[in-house]
Amino acid sequence: MIVDYNNCLVNLACSILKHFGADYNHTTLKEADELLKDGYRNVVVIILDGQGYDALKRHLPEDSFFHRHLIKKYYSVFPPTTTSATTTMESGLTPAEHGWLGWSLYFSEIDKIVNAFINTEKDTSVMAADYHVAGRYIPYVSLYEKIKNAGMADAYSVTPYGNNRIETFDGLVEEIIRLCREPGIKYIYGYWESPDDLMHRYGCYHDIVTEKIRELEDKIESMCKELSDTLIIVTADHGHINVQNYYILTDYPRVLSMLKRPTSIEPRAAAFYVKNDYLDIFPKEFKKYFGDDFLLLSKDEIIKRNLFGSGILHPKFEEFIGDYMAIAIKDKGIVYSNESNQFVSHHAGLTDQEMIIPLIAVCKK
Repeated sequence: MIVDYNNCLVNLACSILKHFGADYNHTTLKEADELLKDGYRNVVVIILDGQGYDALKRHLPEDSFFHRHLIKKYYSVFPPTTTSATTTMESGLTPAEHGWLGWSLYFSEIDKIVNAFINTEKDTSVMAADYHVAGRYIPYVSLYEKIKNAGMADAYSVTPYGNNRIETFDGLVEEIIRLCREPGIKYIYGYWESPDDLMHRYGCYHDIVTEKIRELEDKIESMCKELSDTLIIVTADHGHINVQNYYILTDYPRVLSMLKRPTSIEPRAAAFYVKNDYLDIFPKEFKKYFGDDFLLLSKDEIIKRNLFGSGILHPKFEEFIGDYMAIAIKDKGIVYSNESNQFVSHHAGLTDQEMIIPLIAVCKK
């Protein structure tokens, strides 16, 4: 699986920027450009966390609302995980450019691995600093600022963390409806944490997940009936895969002895920081234990392949990816110790289930 950075989330974000007269760095998504041509007063993009194309097929009948309005399947970004993908959607940049590569990142400024969104130290609930570390060292200009600065429209973020904060999915729907009824041209971004939260706990094909996805679909269908002169795009940040086993690095003392610090980024896209004396032999040692389940790439190979997308590399990019990265190509993960989360279902690897997402559009002219 190779990420198509001409047919992914960054291209959707650039279509939005182009439509509202703002600067953008990458090609646009032609299907989104076609949808936007009709000049809607409101453009709404909703991300349902974890609801990849595989979930659409598995949980919803072919005549369901989402299937009837499916425009195409396309790609997330690498790694297909919320931190990198939603930041791409909120910046119009590839992960290589914005630097928010995954859940946990190593910051040399404080010599800590930090959970980027929630500002805690890796595998703990301890705050990493008395300021938001990722916000300080890897800031970016948001899509909302770019759109507002272009002067054609206003822009809003309706999420549990955005400018228009909500606490429930009903609250998200109500706030989108309220904003759409306000005068003026608007871009509205909505994000909700399901079904990802349930998939992590129960597995990506559990009946509880089916029930939640159908509930979300019903509420979005009802919302669309309340709107006019609005384009509603529903998509996902990534898909999911059930994980059969996690390798725990503390069980492999030979590998552990070669590392400067714990792994970072994600269990299915793990960055390894290798001691200088072992840089040459690490790949052979890694393959001995984990080789069939992971693709191991060096820093140079990752950069050469543009795995995290094209553009000017973020100044901290090379630090974040370490010396090698282990990228899951089957149903396994790598965690540092028993203190690390071992979710039933996960993402961030290079399988179709994780990478391929749906583009759903409802046109209410």
